[in-house]
Formats: sequence, structure tokens, C-alpha cells
Amino acid sequence: MIHMPAPRPLSIAALLLGVTLFAGCAQFPELDRTITPELEAAPYPNILPIDPLLAQATAGRIDPVQTEAELSGRAAQLEARAGRVSSNRIDTTTAARVARLRARAERLRQQRLTSDERERLAQTPAL
Repeated sequence: MIHMPAPRPLSIAALLLGVTLFAGCAQFPELDRTITPELEAAPYPNILPIDPLLAQATAGRIDPVQTEAELSGRAAQLEARAGRVSSNRIDTTTAARVARLRARAERLRQQRLTSDERERLAQTPAL
């Protein structure tokens, strides 16, 4: 088995210096030539105050208090509407039709039931 000695601090420093020098010799792209003459001649943009920009940024956000108030109002409107729908009086024509259908359903039930079943149903309390 071959035993390798631990690297010396001087050899580590020499390695880092060599890598640094090698990286310094690399050729970088010419970034100075990427700006067109029109951009070089253009004036600097105007500096705007930050307060109007912040106001615009917060204008689109959801306000929880306002949203809760709107949703609570909408829920109250829907509950009131549901109450009006369920409390509407049935006109006489509809009431008569419902009564006829209930009577017909009772006759059909009685025809299908045996006498024992009728007695049991009569004794059982309605739910």
C-alpha cells in the first residue's frame, strides 16, 4: 500500500496562486461595445418621487377589512333573499294541486299495503 504524505500549506498556496493567475489571463468579452451611440447620447431618465409609486403598488392589494365587509353584506343579502323565497305564499292553484297529489299518493300507498302493514303504519309515529 502506498502512503501519500499530507499536502503542505506552501503547496496549497502555490496551487491557489497558479489558479488565480491562470484565471487572470482569461479573455473577457468586450462589454464596452454593447452600448449603441444612441443610448450613449440619450439623457438620464427622470427620477420620480417614490410616494406615488408606492400608492400605485398598494392600490391593487386586497384590503381585508373592506373585503370582509363586502362579503358579509353579500351574505346578508343572500340570506334575506332565501328567506323571501321560502316564505312566499303558495297560490291557490298550486296549493290545490299539491293537495290532489298528496291524496293520490296516499291512495296508491293504501292500495299496495296489506291490512297488517296499514295497522303497523297507523301505530308508528310519523317522523
